[in-house]
Amino acid sequence: MVDERGEVLWSLGDIKQVSFPRSALKYFQHIPFLLSGGFDALGFGPKELAIMCASHNGEDMHLAVVDDVLKTVNLKQDYLKCGAQQPTRKSDYIRLIQNNQEPTCMHNNCSGKHAAMLLTCVTNGWPIANYLDPAHPLQVAIKKELEELAGEKITLTSTDGCGAPLFLLSLAGLAKAIRAITLSTDPVHQEVMNASRSNPVMVAGHGRLTTQLMEA
Repeated sequence: MVDERGEVLWSLGDIKQVSFPRSALKYFQHIPFLLSGGFDALGFGPKELAIMCASHNGEDMHLAVVDDVLKTVNLKQDYLKCGAQQPTRKSDYIRLIQNNQEPTCMHNNCSGKHAAMLLTCVTNGWPIANYLDPAHPLQVAIKKELEELAGEKITLTSTDGCGAPLFLLSLAGLAKAIRAITLSTDPVHQEVMNASRSNPVMVAGHGRLTTQLMEA
C-alpha cells in the first residue's frame, strides 16, 4: 500500500517480488489508444472505454458494446485473437446450450481489451493481423507507458491467457503504477479511471465482487 507520494505505507512479504499482473494491466493497455486521439474521433463514451478495461462476464450487454466498438471501424469479431470462452455466469452458458449455440471470442472476458487494441492499430495505421506480437508498435507503446507509470523497466515479457503480451512487474511497481494513474491529473488517465467508476457493471458484471465494490 502506497500513499499519494508513492511511499510505502504498509506491506506484507517481499514487495520486490516480481509477478505477471495479468488483468490488472488493462487500465494501462488502452492509454496509447486515447493518446492517439482515436477514442474521441470515433465518438466513444465512458461505457465503451469501460468495456475496453473489463474482465467482463460475457453477458449480452457486454457483447453488444464490444460489437458496437468493432463495427465503428468496420471490423468483425473474427479479427479478435483472444479465443472463445464460455460466459462467466452459469445462466448465460446454459442459455447458449439451450439455443444450440457455442461460446465465441466475444464471450471471452478480454474481448473488450482486444477490440481496443485493434482500434488503436486502425487509428495509427498499424497492421492488425499481428497486433499481439510483443514487437508490434502497439505493444511497444503499452510497455513504455507501463514502465513510466511503474517507475521500473520491464525485464521479461510472457503471454497472458488471452494471447496478449504480459509484462513482468514487481509488486511495488504495480502499486506505484496504480497510484500514478489514480492520482494523475492527465486527462487521458482521468478518462480511463472515470469511465470505469461510472460503469462498474461493464468492468465485470452482475454478481461480481469487482462491480459490487465499485458500486459501493
